[in-house]
Amino acid sequence: MIAVVGAGRMGSVHMRALGETRLARLAAVVEPLVKPRERAARLYGVPPFAALDELFASGLAEGVVITAPTDLHLGLVGDCVRAGVPVFCEKPCGLSADQAGQAAAVASAAGLPLQVGYYRRFLPELVALRQRIAAGRLGELSLVVLNQWDEHPPSAEFERRSGGIVVDMGVHEIDQLRWLTGQEVEQVAALTPAPGDQSSAVISLRLSGGTLGAITLGRRFPHPDSCWMEVVGTAGYERLPFVWAEQGEKVVLAGIATELDAFAATVRGAPMAGPGGADAVAALEVAEQIDRCLR
Repeated sequence: MIAVVGAGRMGSVHMRALGETRLARLAAVVEPLVKPRERAARLYGVPPFAALDELFASGLAEGVVITAPTDLHLGLVGDCVRAGVPVFCEKPCGLSADQAGQAAAVASAAGLPLQVGYYRRFLPELVALRQRIAAGRLGELSLVVLNQWDEHPPSAEFERRSGGIVVDMGVHEIDQLRWLTGQEVEQVAALTPAPGDQSSAVISLRLSGGTLGAITLGRRFPHPDSCWMEVVGTAGYERLPFVWAEQGEKVVLAGIATELDAFAATVRGAPMAGPGGADAVAALEVAEQIDRCLR
């Protein structure tokens, strides 16, 4: 039984996804704001709580999924760990690599799992691509291009608390790049339309195995939120629009349901199959390098 902390946009996605899982079940929702808390309780038929302490006192949750704003991630992970509850934290698990490292250290010291929400590692299309790359089907990788463009910009309040376009959006591409290639990022360069403009970004990266990477991010796109990629190797080329237009929402929901099932299995004692605190730290370290280029 899994409780979701945060009944905003991502909290709603996770609560919907929990209706598609095999192992995980939604047990409760925790949300300090009355209207979204009551709405979630009504839609999903679960007990609502205003604070984590109330949830822990109820004994309903075997694990907690944190979907609250990014600036609250570290504190909420600590609260859950101190209560002895396994944690799934939506990416990026803090506003900085230091915060993610603190969260990872707290969970590790308590012997509790901390899974981080990089759902793309659970998309069958990308899992299959990773296997082809590892098997050498594309030869030596020359270039990996990753694109993520949202249909509409977020609210000013969300943007203020999210850490900016690279920490909020780009960490997905950074994690995907590391996971697909098995290489680490060694050098970055980046541009936005103007200093301080977070509407879009173009990022160039050089990886430890000699592969070049390119990431584009945008806050306004003619289609619903979309992600697509290209891989160029010495023996092959692939283009994958893996989250695309009207079908993209279903793909994301299925990926999140799969990662939540993996978390539920971990709660029950299985080895953790998803990305953890070290992956959150690695992605945020690269994001911080990119942000330094943008100042």
